[in-house]
Amino acid sequence: MKKNQKVLTILLCLFIAVIPVFAGGQQEDGSGGGTVVVNIALPNNPINQALERIARDNYSVDGVEIQIAVLPENDLRQKLTTEASTGGDTYDIFVIGPYEATNWAKFGWLENLEPYFDMLSSDKASWYDRDDLIQGMVGSLSLDGDSYALPFYGESSFIMYNKELFEHNGLTMPDEPTWDEIYELAKKIHDPANGIVGMTMRGAPGWGMSGAPFVTIVNAFGGRFYDMKWNATIDTPEQRAAWQMYKKILREAGQEDILSYTYNECIALMQSGKCGIYYDATSIAPPLESDGSAVQGKMGYVMPPHQKMQTNTAWLWNWAMGINPNSSKAKKEAAFDFMLWATSKDYIKMTTELDPSGSLTPPASRSSTYELEAYKSAPYAEMTLKTLESTDFTKPTLQPVPYVGLQYIAIPEFADAGTKMTQYLADYVVDKITLDEAIRKTEDVFNQVAEDGGYR
Repeated sequence: MKKNQKVLTILLCLFIAVIPVFAGGQQEDGSGGGTVVVNIALPNNPINQALERIARDNYSVDGVEIQIAVLPENDLRQKLTTEASTGGDTYDIFVIGPYEATNWAKFGWLENLEPYFDMLSSDKASWYDRDDLIQGMVGSLSLDGDSYALPFYGESSFIMYNKELFEHNGLTMPDEPTWDEIYELAKKIHDPANGIVGMTMRGAPGWGMSGAPFVTIVNAFGGRFYDMKWNATIDTPEQRAAWQMYKKILREAGQEDILSYTYNECIALMQSGKCGIYYDATSIAPPLESDGSAVQGKMGYVMPPHQKMQTNTAWLWNWAMGINPNSSKAKKEAAFDFMLWATSKDYIKMTTELDPSGSLTPPASRSSTYELEAYKSAPYAEMTLKTLESTDFTKPTLQPVPYVGLQYIAIPEFADAGTKMTQYLADYVVDKITLDEAIRKTEDVFNQVAEDGGYR
């Protein structure tokens, strides 16, 4: 069986198609009159939630209705993967990241956007200013030089910390901390008797949930997932040290209900002013500086922690929009128009006018964003750029590896393998299994991937 056929079989077995029912106008296939309804599902993070509200009030095209559902991230990934792999047409716009974009483009699950750009008038092309898009983000969504998705916003990762709690405890955050330093600082801040959490990180299982920070911790400790012959390398001192660090931070200085925390719970905890340190995406900083946040103006931002690697070990991600190739011609054209609007300079400028704090503004998608007066003075803007500029998507580890990717491995099977790994990680964190068991089970999973995927 060819490799792509095996991947498709894996995906079909993993996900159960759930077809949501959308209320609204008549769905038109473009063959006659009526309203063209474009369906899109967004992950429930703050900047995508803002898009849903802003589009509802500000996007209007005659004969087009945009219907948006906001879903938990793990649910979104499952539904869209099912939709793409089975040839469904429930969603007309896929909101995905570079992991999906690079794989789905190869499988024919995404529409090539180049013909749509070729059809733009010179005025529309000039207005959109494609060259202004950050090219690293564009490249992560391309195949053979053609774009298959447009970046809505991008992110790397860094340390966010409550300067007020640091000052209260007489502590100083290094500009480029190690994980050992972060652990010691978190323990000194942790004060459960007074409701203070030393440090929060995502604890909920999922390759895109707890897997995102955890894989970068593995990278920081000099660990890797495969050697150059595609032998799994989970049972190594470097990997073990990363697993132990993740657990002891959350068990000794983290939130009480570790496994229920996605980024939304982490954000809420940090906004409350009751947490000292948070390691997560750079795109999460704006809500911390928004009106109503108890830590507005009290946050500090430094580079992501390193350990053995004396380089920055951040991640690189973007949420992007691609077109379902199974949608009708009229829907595809309407979808492309909406995607241009949502990823345009005008949209970014509108968000800064609606909220000058930048909490609604998509970061790291366009260079011009950082020239806007309302945004470039944001306390996190400079560190966001510095972190993005320091990342190397092609060199994630200290030792050579046969894969690319910073918070994930860019192979189709990682969605399943990474999720299984995080479930074992969760079981280890709450003492359901030992470290030896978690390591052995995870190594078995990755070795099976190498066999089944034909990588060795």
